[in-house]
Amino acid sequence: MANQWKPRGGAAMSARALFNLRNIIFAIGLFLCVRFLANRFRFAAPKHGILLTFRPTDELAQYSNVYFIETSEPFKSVASFEARHACAIESAARANPTKNIVVLLATWEDFTDSEQILVPDIVPLRRYQNVYFRRLALGQFAQDSGIEQILKEKQLYQRDNGAADLSELLRLAVLFRYGGIYLDLDVITLKPLDFENPNFFGIETVFFAGSSVMGMQRSGFGHNLAYSCLKDFQYFHKKGQVDNGSIVVTYKLLQACNVNFVQDILTEGCGDRLKVYPRHVFHPFDNNTVPLLFDPDRVLEVKDMIADSITVHLRHHHSQNIKSPKVAETGYNMIARKYCPNVYANNRENL
Repeated sequence: MANQWKPRGGAAMSARALFNLRNIIFAIGLFLCVRFLANRFRFAAPKHGILLTFRPTDELAQYSNVYFIETSEPFKSVASFEARHACAIESAARANPTKNIVVLLATWEDFTDSEQILVPDIVPLRRYQNVYFRRLALGQFAQDSGIEQILKEKQLYQRDNGAADLSELLRLAVLFRYGGIYLDLDVITLKPLDFENPNFFGIETVFFAGSSVMGMQRSGFGHNLAYSCLKDFQYFHKKGQVDNGSIVVTYKLLQACNVNFVQDILTEGCGDRLKVYPRHVFHPFDNNTVPLLFDPDRVLEVKDMIADSITVHLRHHHSQNIKSPKVAETGYNMIARKYCPNVYANNRENL
């Protein structure tokens, strides 16, 4: 019994090490196999979104922000920004360094591919720490906002001006839920957006207040006004007018201030509930005069027209096909060079 053979400690360790080595090799092989199959069949598992979704729980939602909304994706499957849009975003960020500039990209499905978002100037825009890009999930956003039925109407997405109608609807819904300031993507900010009254609008034409620059408080009168606009939007959005948002807003302002014409609010006021600004403050150019921005012979005239303006509305539908001469100075080049210098430097020939 004393001479019975026993395995040495070294031999036992070698067997254990061999066992562990086999397990490691098997685990590595299994990992490589799973990785190969995942790459080979990408559709087998859903991709994660590449853009954060704006939700009520988002920290940004706790503040009174400046909002831009892009609505082309539900119609073209791609969210795209032109250089002039990027200029608008940069100008707002520069003029309002203490405010969050939140760019919402409206879509039904999540963004899972970078090619779904075409923002050529994303790099210069991301240099600003107060600029945030977020996905506005239409399905989720529609819940409890009273607009779910409208958002799901096929008619809206079959119309030539459907993206404009969707934008008009969403801007009211965003201000209703979160409050803050809304700007169209063709609005260049020249001065800080600081207003004594958080509920403000600007006259755009003789008869209408504009919806391209406006602010509403998330509570009190502003909240109720936004809700009232949304409630009536179901009747206006079917009329085929791109300016239907202005129609709704103006109608509600006249009701709230008990006047017959929007110009009356300038002279009679509306108590402390809201403020309406003269046309030159937000909309110094109308459909007929906006070409002056791109005329090299009218630079001095443009300077005079924007001297007391806070924003310049480019009226995209009337100016998108007007280009500045590549060698001559124009009013728009002058504005872009000063208020969106990074975007201007990258797009001198495309603005």
